[in-house]
Amino acid sequence: MEIEFANKKLEQLIDDEPAHWLPVSVISSARRKLQLIDAAKDERDLRNWKSLHYEKLSRDKTLSSIRLNKNWRMILFLSKRHNESKVKILSIEDYHS
Repeated sequence: MEIEFANKKLEQLIDDEPAHWLPVSVISSARRKLQLIDAAKDERDLRNWKSLHYEKLSRDKTLSSIRLNKNWRMILFLSKRHNESKVKILSIEDYHS
């Protein structure tokens, strides 16, 4: 799947530069998850990888999330055009704060 980022701050996740605004464990988990998203063909692949804990958000059904660790989630927006799936990374949030 093609990956887009909502802002430059999130784009730091694909660079080797440290993203100082997140804990190191969250950064490494996010980078691993981005590799899986990149390898996925469509939303079904994300749903089939149980370790991602992929789910639709209850507050907004157009958004989805992937668990990075016990507390942190990557918020996604999926779109499909002409049989090509895209994922936009909207945020990384601590759901327990």
